[in-house]
Amino acid sequence: MRLIFHGELRKKFGRSFDIQANNIAEALEGFSRQVDWPRDMPVQVLGHRTDVSLLECPDEVHIIPALRGGSGKFFNIIVGAVMVVAGALIGGPLGLGLMINGGLMILSGVVQLFMKAPKFNKSNDPEASKYVSVNQNTTAIGTPMTMAWGRIDLGGHWLSLQSDSNQLSYGVFPATPT
Repeated sequence: MRLIFHGELRKKFGRSFDIQANNIAEALEGFSRQVDWPRDMPVQVLGHRTDVSLLECPDEVHIIPALRGGSGKFFNIIVGAVMVVAGALIGGPLGLGLMINGGLMILSGVVQLFMKAPKFNKSNDPEASKYVSVNQNTTAIGTPMTMAWGRIDLGGHWLSLQSDSNQLSYGVFPATPT
């Protein structure tokens, strides 16, 4: 089977790639395991829109990057304006809903224009714990927890919620052991 790439995929992997596979899904899986496949790029197989059609075995398959939704600031403003105009032309409850949603999209686009992306600052990063080791600091859900009564020294997992190594208390708990 020949995989023929288009768009960004062609720039990254070349025009085509020959692979032995029983179906399209197997060919895509095998190819993606052999190369540095861009996991954040959704793809579309031309002429095959369902999972069942990906089980076919044609001689060649055309693969293109799938269209992604626009998340830009101006995209919200433009689509919002189109929705407001369409709502005014349609009228009625549907038109009113379109106008309200379009107005909110315009507002969100304008707000995004004035918002700066947050920047990471190491001075705001909390200090790492020096008392609880890293490999024992978290516990998976479903892990059995040790339960005992009396004075018993047991190992196990730490359970801590919102703990801060800078505010630890020292001493014996409880203050007057029985």
